[in-house]
Amino acid sequence: MPKNLGSTLIKLLIGSFLVGWMLTLFDITPLELLEDLTGTIGEIYSVALRSVRWAADYILLGAVIVLPIFGVVAALNYVQEKNRKRNRPTNKED
Repeated sequence: MPKNLGSTLIKLLIGSFLVGWMLTLFDITPLELLEDLTGTIGEIYSVALRSVRWAADYILLGAVIVLPIFGVVAALNYVQEKNRKRNRPTNKED
């Protein structure tokens, strides 16, 4: 048993609410879920896959711009840091 039963029940209630709300976004009712569980899972998988494919197009398009800029900035930072290390005065006792 969990140490705090009330806290656990509230977490389960909130989790169930959020999952139920998400299922309504896919137009899934509790009765449909019980009647056709495999079809429902297949539809959720299909929608999720379409969403990933949709997002992948935007990610790849943005990466064409973002990655080269990131590479140039990282290279400039590397060179700048290397120059700082080279030009640091040394504290040698004479």
